Amino acid sequence: MDTMKAKTRKPLGQFLNDNSSVIAVLLLILLGTAAYGTTFLNYKKNLINVLHTASMMGIMGLGVNLCFLIGARDLSVGALAALVSMVTAWLAPYGFPVAVAGGLTVGAIFGAFNGVIVSMFKVQPFIATLGTQLAARGFALLINKELSISLGTNAPQLKYVGNGNVFGLIPFPTFAFIVLILVLTVILRKKDFGRGVYAVGGDEGSAEMMGIHVNRTKIIVFTISGLMAACSGIILCGRLSAGHPTACEGWEMTIMAAVVLGGTSVRGGIGKIHGVFLGCLFVTFITNLINLNGHISAYWKDIITGVVLLIAVLVQVYSDKQKEKVKHSRKDGE
Repeated sequence: MDTMKAKTRKPLGQFLNDNSSVIAVLLLILLGTAAYGTTFLNYKKNLINVLHTASMMGIMGLGVNLCFLIGARDLSVGALAALVSMVTAWLAPYGFPVAVAGGLTVGAIFGAFNGVIVSMFKVQPFIATLGTQLAARGFALLINKELSISLGTNAPQLKYVGNGNVFGLIPFPTFAFIVLILVLTVILRKKDFGRGVYAVGGDEGSAEMMGIHVNRTKIIVFTISGLMAACSGIILCGRLSAGHPTACEGWEMTIMAAVVLGGTSVRGGIGKIHGVFLGCLFVTFITNLINLNGHISAYWKDIITGVVLLIAVLVQVYSDKQKEKVKHSRKDGE
């Protein structure tokens, strides 16, 4: 009887871990509504800006989430997005297709390079991507001697990518974010590559024994991460009507916090793509509430995010322990 209860009962830690981002976002919405009422809930004047920022951050977060799933980290995404924004603005006079293709190519090259360094040369992802972060930021600053590159009055398509609305309601960055979430979700659930990602994150040795090409999987994941950063860089360029070499500084840590808050395990092998959406909404809502207040220091955003991140990690640890207890109780029952 006790064994049956252990099988059917969902541990509290697992429930909190699976739904932490939903709970956190709902609490912030309730707090914002209670404190600022219609100002907070005004879609055109407030919530649409939250969606813009959360989506740009979230698209980068999709790639970072994949890296987490294989047990790796990517610290280069913010600097790479800034570099791509510069390249896109620089190529904008040659036409929209050339500018977008150039930006995506830069992202893919940096991402693939990260993957090769990590997989083939066995360099720790933290160190490898820290190196490419510095390189990408340096290139971004060199392109126009530390100055931004304005799109001027041209490039309407790029500006639509950054500021346009689909159906007159959904910001284009949010629409792109949702489409990418759906595509990556299908890939992870239905394709061999998706199963390989989770297997590599769970145990590389076991993944190799299953016939999974571990190195190839890592290279593809980091390449996708580079492409996601490039997409954010292109959107950023359109949003600001310029390429900015210092854009997205410090975003890497915030994005990693959003990924963990979205339910992806820091150990790898466990997580869902759509959790990034809620995680990014959470960290963006914190900034939004501080800005609406006007009297609270912006540094409180980092403090609050850090505390919530630690709580999320502790919940993950507690959830893992609860799962182990359930497994042991099942074995004892057998």
